Amino acid sequence: MTLRDFRNCIEFNIEQGIRHAVLGLGAPGLGKSEMIQQIGEKYGYKVIDLRLAQMSEVEIGGLIYPNEDHTKTRWLAPEILPDEERDGKKTILLLDEITSCPKRVQVAAYQLVLDRRVGQYKLPEGTIVIALGNRESDDGVYVKLAAPLADRFEIHNIDVDYRVWKEDYAIPNGINGYVVRYLNCYPESLHTQKSGTDEMVFATPRSWTRVSEILNCTDDISNPAVRFKIIGNIGDVEAHKFFQFCEKDYGIMIDKFIEGSIPAPIDPAEIEMIIDHLTSKAAIVCRSSASQKLSERDREILHDIVDCILRLKRTEFVTYAMKRLLKVNPNIIKSIIFEMDDPEMEKYLDRMDKVVACA
Repeated sequence: MTLRDFRNCIEFNIEQGIRHAVLGLGAPGLGKSEMIQQIGEKYGYKVIDLRLAQMSEVEIGGLIYPNEDHTKTRWLAPEILPDEERDGKKTILLLDEITSCPKRVQVAAYQLVLDRRVGQYKLPEGTIVIALGNRESDDGVYVKLAAPLADRFEIHNIDVDYRVWKEDYAIPNGINGYVVRYLNCYPESLHTQKSGTDEMVFATPRSWTRVSEILNCTDDISNPAVRFKIIGNIGDVEAHKFFQFCEKDYGIMIDKFIEGSIPAPIDPAEIEMIIDHLTSKAAIVCRSSASQKLSERDREILHDIVDCILRLKRTEFVTYAMKRLLKVNPNIIKSIIFEMDDPEMEKYLDRMDKVVACA
């Protein structure tokens, strides 16, 4: 399944009030943990993230100590576990790195998953338990789950899918156009970790995000510091392949189309690159304006982006690009479209009305 499929399974449980513990297994750097944070924000759940590989069994299972007259033992619950008074009624307990922690920590987490309690402590009724980990084939630290613990989870294997990453993460978060265009041509380069090798540096969605952050500061890939930083994030072989791609004239073609000095290209791959560039640019503008009113300059930029999309002419490309643009921020983009006094926009909307009427 893809990361989107895994997200849909968790959201189904939340919407239907199902409290099954869920375990997602996938390669490092896919964005699994970040996705859980996004789900928490969407549904109003506080996410309590426990990195089990960095914890001891006492931090999960609590501490037993004698009472005042040493006749009985008492149990001290860990402060890190969900507390309804402190955290609210809706919490997600994220047991991250569950397949990378020692067996004794897994055992401490066992009762928490099995019975939703440890000692006298009980998980609040509104708590959802989600665990994440890597598989043995992912070449990380791997400790196999005991069968009774694994049996308490709904388990899903998550695979890398470039299209899902691009639509659900890269475009909404303004990932640099060079990165998106390169991965359009080489989607297998999104995750290059190979089992059974000693390679420490490889490409992942997480490392491509770091490359994007570097290029958003400067896209001068002739700068030695920039090149070494990119190599340090995705590896030498992948980085040099990426450099060769960036040194081609794709960027020049896109710039010339945007400024209006050349017509829309015919090659679908080139059109895809233009759409990626425009939606990435729109995402940066919308994200910077998320907490405040759009500035006049931002409105002009978004108007220009919509104008460029309309110049693609062919209805199927314009429609595809408009759908991509609306995914960036539907409220802002709709406001830009509705305020445009543009004959081309009127023609496009009229064509779409006719398509809907004939459907």
